[in-house]
Amino acid sequence: MSTKQRSRLVAILNPAAGGDGEHLVETLASRERVRVDVVRTTAAGTAADIAYKVAGDSESVDGVVSVGGDGTTFEVATGLWRAGRAGVENVPPLLVAPGGTGNSVYRGLWNDEPWTAVVERVMSGRSRTRALDLARIDQNDQIVVLGSGSGLFAQTLLKAAELPGSGRQLLMDAAVAAMADHVPYEGRVSVDGEVVYEGGVVETITGGFRYRGGLLNLVPRSVLDDGLLDITVVTAEADMNAFAQAALGGNVYDVPGIGWRRGAHMTIERLDGQPLLFEHDGEVMPRVSASCDLHTLPAALDVLSTSDATAWFREG
Repeated sequence: MSTKQRSRLVAILNPAAGGDGEHLVETLASRERVRVDVVRTTAAGTAADIAYKVAGDSESVDGVVSVGGDGTTFEVATGLWRAGRAGVENVPPLLVAPGGTGNSVYRGLWNDEPWTAVVERVMSGRSRTRALDLARIDQNDQIVVLGSGSGLFAQTLLKAAELPGSGRQLLMDAAVAAMADHVPYEGRVSVDGEVVYEGGVVETITGGFRYRGGLLNLVPRSVLDDGLLDITVVTAEADMNAFAQAALGGNVYDVPGIGWRRGAHMTIERLDGQPLLFEHDGEVMPRVSASCDLHTLPAALDVLSTSDATAWFREG
């Protein structure tokens, strides 16, 4: 655990994200005795390069702030993780601001505390630095921060791009639209080399963080620093209306047809020869493979979070 006052922060701001990033930065910069340098992204993928360069800055940086959605957080985290892997010493911790649509990572780190309260915690040294687990996708060597999924949630993200609106309500509307015409795929799920399910799959959700869309608690037993991944398997036998209601309450494993496993290596396969519809960190991946393999990366990234006891951190 580490607590300290922050004197220089670099905010990586995605102007195209769904929230009011400029206002979030202004709230942070309005504090006394803090310098906030703002770098705005210009295209998808640039946040990772910016974070990598900031991590190696010769001038001391006390934290890197991701100002955008879960996709922006993924990019910033990727840059910081790559810097550490390249041998950069004292990589600054990541502070996530709620500047996007779902802000699920923000909720997982701060329990949806208002941004003004989070800023007060960080600036007064009452936040906590934790070593966050990540995952790596074998097929493309990308890391996973929020989590990943195959099937329905990836379809939800595609629907969200077609619908009007914004924020968490947009994601809820898109989920309803996706469920209306989603067809399960014949799949197989293996954990640490053991087949745990084979048959009709509506969705797999791997975490990582418990929430998706900021509201749906889909991996309710996941712990962010236990060195392992959790997977929720929504089978074709599940009542989707009951599952949707349970996701709001965090009791999805009480619904028949919903499975759960924990391990260090997950393999999700589609058995009909078609490419897997797969997403991670709120971004749908190109359909190029019938399977996806994920390995855990324990204690891979330092993040700032609440110092309060929470169920989703091993040490409270």
